[in-house]
Amino acid sequence: MTYPAVINPNPKAIIKYCIDPRFVIAFKGFIKDLGFDDEVDIVKKFAGGPVALAHPKEMPSRSKWLRKQLEFDCDKFSSIETLIAIMHEDCAYYHTVPNKCHRLGKERSDLPFIGSFLKHYFPSKEIRLYYARFTKNKTKITFEEVEQLKKVYLTEPLKILTS
Repeated sequence: MTYPAVINPNPKAIIKYCIDPRFVIAFKGFIKDLGFDDEVDIVKKFAGGPVALAHPKEMPSRSKWLRKQLEFDCDKFSSIETLIAIMHEDCAYYHTVPNKCHRLGKERSDLPFIGSFLKHYFPSKEIRLYYARFTKNKTKITFEEVEQLKKVYLTEPLKILTS
């Protein structure tokens, strides 16, 4: 079998979100509505999406791994202008994170910290944060943009993440 290759890829964004199958169709449609294309832009899908970036002290290896992935992509493709992080309601991945990361509304309230982490390491990139939640008895999904923190805030100097 033979398939076409992308000649001179020029992604404009990196989009990070969870693999939860309840949200797959909504994520795909939302990305398109934002003006991005999952066949052109870089989409990173993994359990918990960008949650580790909100907790670099508690999840140092996961934060470092994701940061290195993003650095590689941004270095490889200078066309990347935007980093998008999407979190969703009722994320089961939170059952695997350290207990101190748990709090009411954690998925939404982690987004400003994720944005702060991204702005610290990628100051020249536009950072966009979104929260996906269920509506209509969990038959529909609504997205809302979440504001970034006005000041870049990190839980510690991140010495563990800079190596």
